[in-house]
Amino acid sequence: MKRGSWSLASRLTKLFAFTTSALVLVITLVSAWFVFRTSDQALEGLLRAQLEAMEHLYATGKDAAFLQDQAKKLQQLHVENPMAWRIWRPDGHEVWTTIDETALFQGAELSPDPALWGIEQRFAGDLLGMVRRGQADHLFGCLVDGTYQLNQLRRYTALGLVLVLATISIIFWVGHLQVGRVARTMRKVAASARQLDAVAEPLHFDSRDAPEEIRELVSALQEMRNNVQAETERNRVFTASMAHELRSPIQNLMGETEVALMTPREGAEYRRVLVSHLQELRDLADAVDNLVTICSLRKRDANLLQTRESFDLAPEARLRLAREKGYASARGVQLNIECHGDTRLYGDREGLLRAMRNLTANAIEWSAAGSQVDVSVAGENGRVVVTVDDAGPGVPEELKEKIFDAFFRGPQAKGRRIGYGLGLAIVRSAVDSQGGRVEVGRSPKGGARFCLLLPRNLHLPPTDDTPTPT
Repeated sequence: MKRGSWSLASRLTKLFAFTTSALVLVITLVSAWFVFRTSDQALEGLLRAQLEAMEHLYATGKDAAFLQDQAKKLQQLHVENPMAWRIWRPDGHEVWTTIDETALFQGAELSPDPALWGIEQRFAGDLLGMVRRGQADHLFGCLVDGTYQLNQLRRYTALGLVLVLATISIIFWVGHLQVGRVARTMRKVAASARQLDAVAEPLHFDSRDAPEEIRELVSALQEMRNNVQAETERNRVFTASMAHELRSPIQNLMGETEVALMTPREGAEYRRVLVSHLQELRDLADAVDNLVTICSLRKRDANLLQTRESFDLAPEARLRLAREKGYASARGVQLNIECHGDTRLYGDREGLLRAMRNLTANAIEWSAAGSQVDVSVAGENGRVVVTVDDAGPGVPEELKEKIFDAFFRGPQAKGRRIGYGLGLAIVRSAVDSQGGRVEVGRSPKGGARFCLLLPRNLHLPPTDDTPTPT
């Protein structure tokens, strides 16, 4: 075992044994005290009863022989407790008579001291005595041998201690076996998890006879394994697709460049090649930007408060979508941008603008030549709504949620490169971090409509400045 490590099974076993043993010990001690008190009270009651009986007999016949005879009868009623009596004259200094067939007074001497009248006196050999004033001011004393009751108490105490020790041992071993069983089961689960291959067969562990907590642990590990497997597969497909998609434009750039350099050409021809290269490089730049963004989403979420700022989305949209306008013009698609209302926000400027660019570029990509893409940025009560409409094929109902998953790539349209499955994932992440939501529906143009509902996240004073549509 490594230094500083500890065993859950060992700690639980010790804790279980200690707490249960302490509880059993406390119960045993309390019950022993109760039995002792009961026995002591019973002996004291016996003393008082014998004193009362002797006082009554003395009143009946003040004769020592008579009292001796009656004392034998009293003794026969309590054979387990040998008894002896002594009667003093009123001055307490002279003994009138002593009845002691068992010689109890040889081991104890009752004191007739007035300070001790009515108080239990204890002597060696489990003897108990009491003196009190009775008939004609005579003092009556009685000794009782309590060995019988006290031996029972000793036997009970000894038996209780034996039972406590046995209980401690049994509890320790039962706890060790039960907790050890759970610990062994957890070790088996850990061993199975260590042998787990994220892309191979599922976790092999029979949890039917395991405790409910272990079954939940196995289920959680299996779920985690499935998530790891799914993520690994997505990463594998993404890596392969990214390598293929990046290789194609790079090879195109290299091929066109090599062809252009093989023979001298006119300036217009070189310009055509450079324009073609520029478009390919822009596509590569977008792919790399999206890749960097999706890989840093968690880091950005952790530092989200540091990336937020107040800004006006409308003028930023006109500025940042200038490149998309050029791309749309090159594809024969008309891009219209309309802004109205108060469009100020407090949030992640770069994240939200990247989301707008991705939606707009996606709409242009899916639009046929001669069609139109409309982008609207509108300030409403407490929020800003961004709407992107196109005349493309739209989004199938069954894909409206899947398209926002990272690395998900839908069916490929004719003449359109399938892409990397990152753009819409970035859109969802940016909108979620703003506390808004994305809605996907059918555009009046017949294609897809994407609406970003973005809360302002700050109190803004009313303004008379209304951006002019473009």
